[in-house]
Amino acid sequence: MAEPARTLAGPLPGAAPRPAVPVLPALRTVVPGGLRPGSLVGVAGHGSGSLGLALVAGVSRHGGPDRAGGWCAVVGLPEFGVVAAAGMGAAPERLLLVDDPGDRWADVVAALTEAVDLVLLRPPERPGAAAARRLAALARRHGCVLALAGPHAAAWPGVRLRLRVAESRWEGLGAGHGVLRARRARVTAEGRGGGAWLWLPGPAGEVAPADGGRPRLEVVA
Repeated sequence: MAEPARTLAGPLPGAAPRPAVPVLPALRTVVPGGLRPGSLVGVAGHGSGSLGLALVAGVSRHGGPDRAGGWCAVVGLPEFGVVAAAGMGAAPERLLLVDDPGDRWADVVAALTEAVDLVLLRPPERPGAAAARRLAALARRHGCVLALAGPHAAAWPGVRLRLRVAESRWEGLGAGHGVLRARRARVTAEGRGGGAWLWLPGPAGEVAPADGGRPRLEVVA
């Protein structure tokens, strides 16, 4: 059944613009001002899993005593690390996890766009044109960011911003001994031209700027 016109329509003319969907402070050099509500965002590159965690943390974290964080859904990523996301600042009680949405994954995502601020999705297959248009329209109508990860995300039409881990390296080893404690990653924003070196994550699990040098690491023999 086709979606009613009122469901697929965008915001009414003259409606007040929605505020940007927030990102972690360290990511503001890559995505100044935050994410555009209702937009499609690609998440790619080796280490993109941590980048997806960081996006979820930016939305769901508490912004202070007078501001609660937003809600996020994670669909099709059973390996999603809730503890790691919490280490980046995410509020676990504001996360909805759908490990295996099944064949009706598009319907699951469609329902979630109305309820949350960001959906992190790994599509199980290349989306058909009709499904992609429907989900993009619903995300736009409800102001929900649809963050797309995995091998089928590159084929999704309408993505204007692609966040990518262009290169990264782990640190923490001593002279051949030790434990990997932090990863320094260069994150770029294709479509905006931004980019920055970040600790993704740092030694305490946080996301922080990495241009200032190395974090203090405890080398464990």
